[in-house]
Amino acid sequence: MSELGEGRPSEEDELVLVFRPPENPAAQAAVDTPFKGHRLKLDELLDWFKALRVDSIELWIEGAKTSGKNTELFLSTEGKTGAKITLKPRLEDASNGPSLYRVESFSPSNTLGASLRKVAGNLAAKQGQTRENSPYSLIAALFSPKGGIEQQILTSIGGAMATIEMAAYAFTNEIIAMALIDAIKRGVKVSLVMDKSQTKGPQASLHDALEKAGTAIRLVSPLGGIMHDKFIVVDGKNVEWGSYNYTGRAEDANFENATFLSDDSLAQKYHSDFESIFNQATPEAQGVGRPVRRFLRRLKSPFRSRG
Repeated sequence: MSELGEGRPSEEDELVLVFRPPENPAAQAAVDTPFKGHRLKLDELLDWFKALRVDSIELWIEGAKTSGKNTELFLSTEGKTGAKITLKPRLEDASNGPSLYRVESFSPSNTLGASLRKVAGNLAAKQGQTRENSPYSLIAALFSPKGGIEQQILTSIGGAMATIEMAAYAFTNEIIAMALIDAIKRGVKVSLVMDKSQTKGPQASLHDALEKAGTAIRLVSPLGGIMHDKFIVVDGKNVEWGSYNYTGRAEDANFENATFLSDDSLAQKYHSDFESIFNQATPEAQGVGRPVRRFLRRLKSPFRSRG
């Protein structure tokens, strides 16, 4: 059996399951499960399920997207909102509740697929109504320490379909970096601009890992100032911005804020700003010039991130 999430589903797939990484670090370390930020075909999940010796697994459907015959379900194992489904590896009669979707039969796959697509259709319809009825589509304001900003960023990155544009002053959060690398692996174009004066030490190592994975990275520090922006634009429509640096201290210790909004007009403004900064920035020096310049930054930079 091939490893789950090994390849990106083809365009012919009618149902794709998009699992975001779990919030619990212990769950993130689990092996041989599909719940680590993968995109799966339904049959892949079912093949894995056949060898599973547990009574059931509960999943939360946190969003859905339909295009023609293609359906995508955005799932998590630690949901707080959305519809919950229970998958059981035994044949039983299906039962539905007002907020609990039970999919008791997992063979043949079309039975499970039909049930999941029905749930997806209901969620997609509700999401469409929300966008039509509210001028603020899917808005959230979160606060640190430990207020859920990091997880919301991971969810946003995990749902990216085409592009991610990110401006970061201080960026040392390896969990967010891994989410960006996962996005690149599934075909998302990731572009990043960072402050040149801060790209040293842990941030320099993270820069190199992202660069190696295929991120388009440029550095800039304006004359007499710093590149102090902190925002992310996903697919040209979803924006995250605020005081929150992409660091462990911002998540666990500092008083910080971050706002998440799905709005095409606002996203376009942030995209324009990102494009302007990115075009002024330059890639990091290659060869021996890279460690030399980073060493000089550590000696002379008057700004030391406490993010």
